[in-house]
Amino acid sequence: MWFERDRSTVHSMGLDARGRRRLFPAETVAALRVLPPSESIALQDSLAELEADVLVEYDPDDPAIDHDEEDRFRMVAPPAEVAFPTVTSAFAESFSAHVASVPPRWRIDAAALAFELVSTFAYPHRVREWERTADVWRLVARRRRGSRRRRRR
Repeated sequence: MWFERDRSTVHSMGLDARGRRRLFPAETVAALRVLPPSESIALQDSLAELEADVLVEYDPDDPAIDHDEEDRFRMVAPPAEVAFPTVTSAFAESFSAHVASVPPRWRIDAAALAFELVSTFAYPHRVREWERTADVWRLVARRRRGSRRRRRR
């Protein structure tokens, strides 16, 4: 995590799947993969709240920020100490506790990484739900158009 010199932005270092594997045990990933869709989506929502809570703690306008020091952390991946412990249940509570235990410098990175990992499993469920909703509304529109045509004849 680093503060931008424009005094309005806080950045976290995003990681690809390989980088996330370094920070999350295989058991945790396997347990997340088999979560039911509703639990996966609820977990994603709670982690979004966690990430927002962590962001509120940071004040990019703080005059005490040493931007030369911040430049040392620009585009630096989180260290190994940010790695999550093995979790196979009570994900929201466990992830929140872990993020709180991480040094403040890396807290936003930890919260964002947990959100990104869960999102890889929750997103397909959300897409299916959006597609289902769109299909229903398309059918409703077709039926409404069709029923008007019959009435006009």
